[in-house]
Amino acid sequence: MLPFLNAPECRLPGSVLPAYRHTPGVTPHPRTSPDGHRAGVAEPICASLTCHNWPSHETWRLGVDLYNQAYCWEAHEQWEAAWRLATPGQDTAHLLQGLIQLSAALLKWDLGNKRGRDGLWRKAREHLRAVSHHHWLGVDVPAIVTDADELFRRHPVSPTPDAWPMGPVIQLAEGPGPIR
Repeated sequence: MLPFLNAPECRLPGSVLPAYRHTPGVTPHPRTSPDGHRAGVAEPICASLTCHNWPSHETWRLGVDLYNQAYCWEAHEQWEAAWRLATPGQDTAHLLQGLIQLSAALLKWDLGNKRGRDGLWRKAREHLRAVSHHHWLGVDVPAIVTDADELFRRHPVSPTPDAWPMGPVIQLAEGPGPIR
């Protein structure tokens, strides 16, 4: 999988991208394989993610950078650390769960697994639509939903690299709190 054509540059200073984008069943598992790019590295840990600390929350921001550069599995790993600390049913939990499931849907899409993609995207969309603020943690939530719907409608399966599309990237706003 490649980054979408409209992917922004990495914004977290000093972040180093992994040696490869993990694709389940294709590349060595990053954590459990001795050849994995995260072999021997502990799972990410972080503070709770809030509407006040997201601009400086390194785990959140690294997940965004990884996602935007098409490291979907790796982004999911970062976000899951924050999701575990989120209050179920609240906007932060819904946003993180939605983005985690969108990342998994994109992996299924890239592998040509339409059924897996559809099921994961359906669940992701439900979580993203449950976010009560249009902008939360710097994310324009309706734009992500619209862009993913459009990507999957126009490209039911992952295209060849020479026809790579624009897609559902995260353009973070600046500053704490919801943008009204």
